[in-house]
Amino acid sequence: MKIYFEVVVLLLFAASCKTHPNSDRRYDYSKDGQSYALRLDPVPGSEYVYAIHNESEVKMEVGDRKMDDVNKSDVSTVYSTGRDSIGDFIMGMTYEKVHLYVKNNGEESEMDAANAGSSINPIERMLGALQSAHVEARISPAGEVKSVTGYKEIGEKILGQFHAPDSYSQNLAKQRVEQVIGEGIVKRNMDQLFRIFPDSAKHIGESWHLHSVQKGDVSLQVNSTLTLRSIEDEVAFIDAESELTSDSGTSQLMGYDAIADLKGHQKGEYQVETATGMLLSCEMTGTVEGTLQIMGRNVPVTIDTKLNMNGRLKTGK
Repeated sequence: MKIYFEVVVLLLFAASCKTHPNSDRRYDYSKDGQSYALRLDPVPGSEYVYAIHNESEVKMEVGDRKMDDVNKSDVSTVYSTGRDSIGDFIMGMTYEKVHLYVKNNGEESEMDAANAGSSINPIERMLGALQSAHVEARISPAGEVKSVTGYKEIGEKILGQFHAPDSYSQNLAKQRVEQVIGEGIVKRNMDQLFRIFPDSAKHIGESWHLHSVQKGDVSLQVNSTLTLRSIEDEVAFIDAESELTSDSGTSQLMGYDAIADLKGHQKGEYQVETATGMLLSCEMTGTVEGTLQIMGRNVPVTIDTKLNMNGRLKTGK
């Protein structure tokens, strides 16, 4: 079950989260008072550094055996900002640090991209390839991620290093890169950073709703309610609550059909710089509970998650 735990933790719940001039454009005035237009608008050429810490604890009961596994990750990413001719933002991503910790069945292991050059661990080699990749995203001012490029070449690089012996192994390796790197780190971080904006200006105390899908071996429907709690010193404080439910269809886990019946709740706070829409900080906690039906057996599952993200403008340029 080790591979399964790893996939669930890294892909389902790496969990959820955002950073001067011309700030007068953020405010609208009406008979109802002042409202605020929150949207993405960083200064082209600026760079932001993000430190992202995730923790997940998975508790399962398989027969009379109770299992308690812990996964942690620490990632440091630099986003360089640009703008194209139609007004979308181009975000170049550089991964300065990627460190994973896993405790599975009482055994502890750590994987660090810094060790990739001398490591025979395929995950460490994969993380090292991510550090050397040029990943780029195109994002609208509303926070919609339109495209992400550069990470798929990682799969080809990994395959070239390990020489998968047959087409099945090659496809499995490509799928693994897409799960861990594509969906698990790159694309998810994009949604976490930028998909929080309302489609209209909001007064203090007003809420808006967002729907998204967290893709993975078991996909989750995420229905979120965000509320503009306050604005202080050009920083928007946004409360967030989400209901999570698993898709009703059948998924493939470890080559077996699996049916998930999972429900959960997630809550936290964003602090967003009003002038740029870039993250200053985010804290989230969540719990998902239910069962996974694998090979005719219902396995009870509880997953607790924590997320901390902190961003800042990179100085010294």
